[in-house]
Amino acid sequence: MSGSHHSHSVRPLHSHSSHQSDPSLHEHKHGDSHHSHARQVSSQNLLFIALLLTLSFSGVEAAAAYFAGSLALISDAGHMVTDAAALGLALLAQIISKRPPSPKHSFGFGRAEALAAFVNGIAMLALVVWIVSEAISRFFTPHQVDGLTVSVVAGVGLLMNVLVAWVLSHDKKSVNTRAALVHVMGDLLGSVGALLAGLIIQFTGWMPADSLLSIFVSLLILKSTFSILHESYHFLMEGVPLHIDYVEVGHDLKKIPGVLDVHDLHVWEMSPSFPALIGHIEIEHMGEWPEIMSRMRKMLLADYGIDHVTLQPEQIDAEGECSSSHCGAHAPNPFPLKTLNDVVHRGETFFVDCSSPDGTHRMAYHAWGRPSNANVLLCVHGLTRRGSDFKTLAQSMSKDYYVVCPDVVGRGDSDRLKNPMLYAVPQYIADMANLVKHLGVSQVDWFGTSMGGLIGMVYASMPNNPIRRMLINDVGPRIEPEAIARLGSYVGQPFAYANRADALERLNSICSSFGEHTPEEWEVYNGPMLLKKDGVWVLHYDPNISVPFASVNPAMAKAGEMAM
Repeated sequence: MSGSHHSHSVRPLHSHSSHQSDPSLHEHKHGDSHHSHARQVSSQNLLFIALLLTLSFSGVEAAAAYFAGSLALISDAGHMVTDAAALGLALLAQIISKRPPSPKHSFGFGRAEALAAFVNGIAMLALVVWIVSEAISRFFTPHQVDGLTVSVVAGVGLLMNVLVAWVLSHDKKSVNTRAALVHVMGDLLGSVGALLAGLIIQFTGWMPADSLLSIFVSLLILKSTFSILHESYHFLMEGVPLHIDYVEVGHDLKKIPGVLDVHDLHVWEMSPSFPALIGHIEIEHMGEWPEIMSRMRKMLLADYGIDHVTLQPEQIDAEGECSSSHCGAHAPNPFPLKTLNDVVHRGETFFVDCSSPDGTHRMAYHAWGRPSNANVLLCVHGLTRRGSDFKTLAQSMSKDYYVVCPDVVGRGDSDRLKNPMLYAVPQYIADMANLVKHLGVSQVDWFGTSMGGLIGMVYASMPNNPIRRMLINDVGPRIEPEAIARLGSYVGQPFAYANRADALERLNSICSSFGEHTPEEWEVYNGPMLLKKDGVWVLHYDPNISVPFASVNPAMAKAGEMAM
């Protein structure tokens, strides 16, 4: 799309070689999203094992069902055969989906998984219809059933299906593998039904049990089958991902500073678990587009997990008309080169490379104001907080300062450390020194709250430190035992909620000692502390930041206090 933020550097495609693949078209450069077009699926071996187990037993059960004359056992054998076909389709889809993109399939073959899942679901529905119709007919024309044979074979089949289900359950992410698992769970229920039918017939001689249990099992597996059909159909029809609210995405994009309107917005999944978004963004000043785009990409990734973003800016004049040449299909680059004095940051996120005894890591920082401003204000947050705490302050102070608010390592957008014992003031000071060097300044003013104040005090005591003036809040040289106890009651403790409102309410209760606030103020203050990960809302920081904190004993605390 014209105006895409992607920065692919491509070689020209000549007409005589249009059928050949140009790998540079598919590779990802700096600034592109980091998903893999050809989804790497780890479940191929699991499917192969399940296929061998199922196929090896299906023939045995089919023969036993024929000689025993049991519909319940026949249905279970039918399940086994269908399972083998389903697993074979799933395995084939896994192999196809790993094929790289090509000139005719630029997104790769990730949709093969959903297609196989849909075919499997249809096959399962057909089998259920056949079993139910056959069971009904047997009520009017009863069949003699060998209960002992049914019980023995169904019992062995039950064990086999439990084993196959256990193998497949190790892959919970692939809709294709889950579709195959539905088949196996249906067969497992079929084995249970056949086993019950065999036992009832063996000990009571009541033949209708065979048909009744066949119908019961068939109805049980319909719900899972419809779920897989709905999910795979929705994906194949390029529906909005089920976990994303399309309208809410549009509203959130419109809330981004500098955005006037959003239109022609589309959200879909290129391959399972890889959502994508395209749209047109109306803005007033084209020169602000890089900053607006940065804010939108950050919001879409943090709130919705969307990292493949293509947005086209359109400049709108006072009369509401598109006045930019960029509105054309072949618009030139609308972003003239800026001098450093022209650049104004409004909360964009940047990174600085730092080092520790365990290697290198990145520390994120958020900036407001002109980077050309020699007056730099460094705002450093508390133990479990992040740089966003200072957003309101930074917006106000950015007229006089270049305000820099880092996410201390292990928090927010910064990397996490492999060795949790490095989450301590010495490492934090080393990272801050790296940041000051990265900013290219010799002096900074420091505002630190809680842990940020401790870091500042120690840093300010070091020779040749860059701190000119320092303001600290909620901390002093002596750490009160009550504060230690309160932090220990929640830092690093389990925190996971399916509902964001519940997570925010819990976090607000933890922070209740900070004073009375309106719901809107709590949202501004604590909202950025929540991240959605693996379908649940969790806190932004590495729980392991509590490891060195928890190891402090009274003697160590006293020594630290004396040092301060």
